[in-house]
Amino acid sequence: MEFRRRRSLLVVNVDEELFDKVAPFLNRQEFEIDRFPRALAALELVSHVPVDVLLFGYPLPDIGTQELLDRIRSSNSPCRQSPLLLLAHADQLEEANRFIGRGANVVVAVEDSPERLQAAISRLLAVARRSSLRLMVRIVVNIGEGAALEMAQSENLSETGMLVRTSEVYPLGSRLSFEFHLGGDRLPIRGEGEVARQTTAGRETARGIGIRFISLERDGLLRLQRFLRDVSG
Repeated sequence: MEFRRRRSLLVVNVDEELFDKVAPFLNRQEFEIDRFPRALAALELVSHVPVDVLLFGYPLPDIGTQELLDRIRSSNSPCRQSPLLLLAHADQLEEANRFIGRGANVVVAVEDSPERLQAAISRLLAVARRSSLRLMVRIVVNIGEGAALEMAQSENLSETGMLVRTSEVYPLGSRLSFEFHLGGDRLPIRGEGEVARQTTAGRETARGIGIRFISLERDGLLRLQRFLRDVSG
């Protein structure tokens, strides 16, 4: 079983020229990066999978900024405490700054130097409360009258669900059971879940499925919450 503190970054509505300003820094930090041109597609990801740092270009073309922030900060969102940065042009900074304290943490001007952009991301990373956790997961997916057993590797983990790397394609809504061990725990975490999403080939770094937890056995939720607090420091 392997645990890594590799951090995950979601980049939305950021063009190639701007992304190139921070790409060398991100590569050095070994971020796991998911990029989306539009926010609605990204919301599907952050609704089920925790991400360490969120970076959005402002304004968004397909959803109001406050609606986006409210959905990310909702009580059942795995990204409700993830630091969020808005990138805005200089003439829109005043407008974008209104969202600080209303879901956004930092606003940075698009025209700023690469060093300033990198520093802003570094500060957010310093307070990010989630880690990208990789561990082996045993899943049994119920399909029709049968079941498929698979050993897979998680790419991320929260108290509400996880992203599991797999080349198999399972229908959305498929029910499954799972178990995995945390650290040196002798007893596994066991529970029931459902397939909430499939990752998009060519657009996301990890190919697999997002699993939404339906229930965890016995004290599984308390143990998982304690573990996540410990690893996020």
